[in-house]
Amino acid sequence: MKRHTHTTDHSWYRLDTSAKIYPAIESPENTTVFRISMTLFEEVDEDLLLQALNIVKPRFPYYNVYLRTGLFWNYFERNDSPSVLWPETPTPCERLYPVYNNGYRYLVRIYGKRISVEFSHVLTDGTGGIEFLKTLVAHYLLLKGKLSGIPDGILDINEEPLPEEYQDAFLKVLEIEKENLSKEPHTRALFNTDAVFKMRDRLLPLGNFKIITGTVALDQIKALAKQHDVKITELLAALYVEALIRIQHEQKKDTARHRPIGMEIPVNMRNLYPIRSMRNFSLFVVPRFDPRKIEKFEDITSFLKSYMETHVTRDYLLTMVQDNCALGENNFIRHTPVNVKNFVIRYLSNTQGHAQFSGTISNLGAIRLPVEMEAHIDDFGVLLGPSVHSLTSCGVLGFKDRIHINFGRVCREPRVERHIFRRLVEMGVQVSITSN
Repeated sequence: MKRHTHTTDHSWYRLDTSAKIYPAIESPENTTVFRISMTLFEEVDEDLLLQALNIVKPRFPYYNVYLRTGLFWNYFERNDSPSVLWPETPTPCERLYPVYNNGYRYLVRIYGKRISVEFSHVLTDGTGGIEFLKTLVAHYLLLKGKLSGIPDGILDINEEPLPEEYQDAFLKVLEIEKENLSKEPHTRALFNTDAVFKMRDRLLPLGNFKIITGTVALDQIKALAKQHDVKITELLAALYVEALIRIQHEQKKDTARHRPIGMEIPVNMRNLYPIRSMRNFSLFVVPRFDPRKIEKFEDITSFLKSYMETHVTRDYLLTMVQDNCALGENNFIRHTPVNVKNFVIRYLSNTQGHAQFSGTISNLGAIRLPVEMEAHIDDFGVLLGPSVHSLTSCGVLGFKDRIHINFGRVCREPRVERHIFRRLVEMGVQVSITSN
């Protein structure tokens, strides 16, 4: 197959508004890496996969970059180095060391029948990662003789990337909403200093990351969510909050000293704005629960449902976009050297940013593949990278007739996972568990 060469010369790019924080906060303990994977019905042929990677790479120029450090900002520079395929490691979502990966900030791993792509969040979010993996696997299946052509619904590698794909989607939102922007000078507290409950536990040795996946039937969990009048994400987030309330009771007997529970829930902004950016375009909301006001599970679900209805709206999220962009455009900040910026971002993130949330749950929704392709794909997976700040995090996605609830933790005890899966079983949902 002829490799298409794109003519547009994009030799460097700015980081998008959301990505600017990641170079400062990334570390071995907080890798800012996530993983998207597909499991096929047959063992993966390494040579063919590398061929497929070389074929599809030019269609995603915004991912084939070096991260460079300028005087005032980090920026991306085009990277034409050869690609490398990596075997699986015992620890998914490890810190990406570009020096071992020809400078790239994403890597492709093979394990038996599974193809995984791990991305640094500096490049993209889950939506971009999924599009890349779908394109890669479609071309692999074509080379393998499993497909007669590339089906509709997969990016065409012979087309130039749309200008929108490169865009900082947050700045585009400001352009779209210019009539609706708040004219009032206001400062929203980007960070809330009122600290939330943090689960305590002994940490695993650095580099250890324990994964537990609970798989449930889509129709069963849908019925349970309907019974509680919430969406699936809200149901799982509510169970997560319930787990943390129980854990706080166990770890801190004096209820007068109990802190709020903050749950970080990413929101895919593409659901609100039809912008086809392949870079980061997610924000997050952080509902806060006062454990002293919660007597039963329904108190959590009803609070969460009304919170999401009022906060996952264009109006509310637009103020967040406006504030985040204003911060980046601030003259003083723009002309502060990058090493000073990184120090301040790291300090604020560690002392205040992460102090907002007790846990994280991210639902990528139901993954749809073209029918011709789906026949060759057994499963789909997502993992959020490790974080020492909340010790555990949860990535959710649906594929075919099942939903995977994937927990990663850097602490000894699977307290949160155990509670959630046990509660689902009590509520009549069958859960099958796998782990690394």
